[in-house]
Amino acid sequence: MAETVLLESRELQPRIIIVDNGHISQLPVFRDLTVGRSTETIKADLNFQHNYVSRRHGLIGFDENGAYYVDTASKNGTFYNGVRLAPERKQYLSNGDVLQIFGGVPKTESDVVVIVYVTDYPETFSEHLIQIPQNSTIAEINIGRSSNTGITLGGNTISANHASFFTVQDGWAVIDHDSKNGVFLNNQRIKQPRYLRVGDCIRISNIYFFYLGNSIIYQSSSGQQIDSPASSGRAAPEASLDIHIVERSVWQRARKLMLLQNINMTINAGEMVLILGGSGAGKTTFMNAVMGYEKAEGKIMHGDTDVYEDFKSMKYKIGFVPQQDLLRGSDTVYDTLDNAADMKLPGNVTKRQKKDRIESVLNTLGLQRERNSLVSKLSGGQRKRLSIAVEYIADPSLFFLDEPDSGLDGIMAKTLMQNLRTIANEGKIVMVISHGPDRAADLFDKVIVLAKSVKDNCGHLAFFGTVKEALGFFDAESLEGVVKRINREDEGGDGLSDFYIEKYSKRIE
Repeated sequence: MAETVLLESRELQPRIIIVDNGHISQLPVFRDLTVGRSTETIKADLNFQHNYVSRRHGLIGFDENGAYYVDTASKNGTFYNGVRLAPERKQYLSNGDVLQIFGGVPKTESDVVVIVYVTDYPETFSEHLIQIPQNSTIAEINIGRSSNTGITLGGNTISANHASFFTVQDGWAVIDHDSKNGVFLNNQRIKQPRYLRVGDCIRISNIYFFYLGNSIIYQSSSGQQIDSPASSGRAAPEASLDIHIVERSVWQRARKLMLLQNINMTINAGEMVLILGGSGAGKTTFMNAVMGYEKAEGKIMHGDTDVYEDFKSMKYKIGFVPQQDLLRGSDTVYDTLDNAADMKLPGNVTKRQKKDRIESVLNTLGLQRERNSLVSKLSGGQRKRLSIAVEYIADPSLFFLDEPDSGLDGIMAKTLMQNLRTIANEGKIVMVISHGPDRAADLFDKVIVLAKSVKDNCGHLAFFGTVKEALGFFDAESLEGVVKRINREDEGGDGLSDFYIEKYSKRIE
């Protein structure tokens, strides 16, 4: 039986899904984004290196009425839900709206750029590619809740036999099998079979399919089943992380010094977790122990894999970004990632796959417009994002970052954390130490609070749960207020570490 997941309509933080050169990426949208083709003098936030894209093509912006798009008098224009937009006029965006850029009639995946504005989407997803038969007189791909020969989607918004892609005389088409919630072609509900052209976007519930001539690509919720023999999933659902640390200690002058003790928790795939702690509470020690860099007495399990016993294989699934970067200033951003890909990706990866991975990482970390910039010319925030990109190029399952927002102003720190949230949304586990937690508190799923006990001078777990629960537990109005509760009085704190260590210990008994 196919494993399925529930799909329900929700209003989430806006994102855009981007399809370029046959690859899907997505970005959170929380500020204005310029759309265009970057040159040495003109930089675009969303950079598409195609001749049919103007250097200043368009703008995704916000005002008091919401998100909008403006075509900035580009040569080839922008199509909104299949209709060409008038230049220099705001077109307000709602969930599922499709923007397309192409010159002439698109024939291949490189002939079109697609941008979809979404507020309802799977928060963790796998990307899938379906190679569709060519020159076939009869072919069909079924989509539904009980599909046996196509794509199975789960949830009460999906009909048992919802829709199909099928061949017709002049190519491929899509049909809605009288489903309850419909099929949308370029965000317009269809009432009869419709021919497809390269670049068309088909929405079923909150899943988006893109027809590219020789293939159909789409993002599905992690756990959905693709039964078609022609399909090839590009990512598997990730595993949870089970942490059981009995103790972490060192010997100093023939004396055992205890650093951490009795820390137990489970972190689910797709969660972004903040690590907070008072001075000397063992935040970095805890992170190193979980990664397996400094083994503790206990067990760290990633799914069915023991991190300590299988560290040789697990180290390739772990990404770690320290406070200090090791970037070469004389390299460009692209060259830096190209070198990182050569070192970190498997030897059997093709040139196309490597290029696609680099482009995906550039998009995810917001570095597209800096691709040709020298590392020495980057701002502090851009260098931080590049350091993250160097580790993320290998597509790790576990991602650890030690104060990635250190030295950044509020806006840059928030942007960086948004990038990390995007990574977590891909089903990864992201764990972050930060001394400016309130700037992005809404982005974290869970918070770990470590406190140093006055009684035994050792780090203990003082809390693990959601940010909202943490504020209630510590009777604090901010996450910095949480740290104040457990810091020593001579450090400006309330000196209540042992109180909260004992309070949390009783809570979980």
